[in-house]
Amino acid sequence: MILNENVAELVGALIGDGYIYRNKRKYQIGFVGHQVTDKDYFEHLRKLIKKEWNKEAKPVMRERAIRIVINSKSTVDFLVNDLGIPHGKIKSKTVVVPEQIKADWELAKHTIRGIVDTDGSVFAVRKPRVEKYPSIEITTISKKLAEQTRSILLERGFRVAKIWEFESKISENIGYRFGLNGKENLRKWIEEIGFSNPYKLQRAKDYLN
Repeated sequence: MILNENVAELVGALIGDGYIYRNKRKYQIGFVGHQVTDKDYFEHLRKLIKKEWNKEAKPVMRERAIRIVINSKSTVDFLVNDLGIPHGKIKSKTVVVPEQIKADWELAKHTIRGIVDTDGSVFAVRKPRVEKYPSIEITTISKKLAEQTRSILLERGFRVAKIWEFESKISENIGYRFGLNGKENLRKWIEEIGFSNPYKLQRAKDYLN
């Protein structure tokens, strides 16, 4: 199975808000998103899955979320064995950008895009003399993923805030969060990394304007 930019983006979406389930009889990959704001983005994911993994994956609404689920032993084996992506309950706490991707910016930027498209935030706050001060924020419960992603972005010249810990309101896990603040950061992100999620891209453009 080939590792290219599209697959790197799928890996990012999987890291951000997906899962891998594997046992002797079942090999499943799933992506979960917001039923309204991620609807168009999941159509994009569906097309990538069909193109790269040759699997039909119709997005479905379930439990107030939009989901894509595919069953594929070869794809699960590639993700777990070749790329080292953890599966099962340990995934969220231990996942990192695979080394093969991290070493190549042309792949890494697509993985980071996938992470932000699924599990990142684009928002603005009011500051003195600034009505809308924009920010891209990445949140994860994998400390190593936060440190790794921040390091990659710093190496590419982004201004990245320090990571801070917080206690999650919806789980017992400690979370890790960092932001890229300001219009110059946002403009640089759009030019060099971009968004495949139409909802987040439109928010970013609105804040720049």
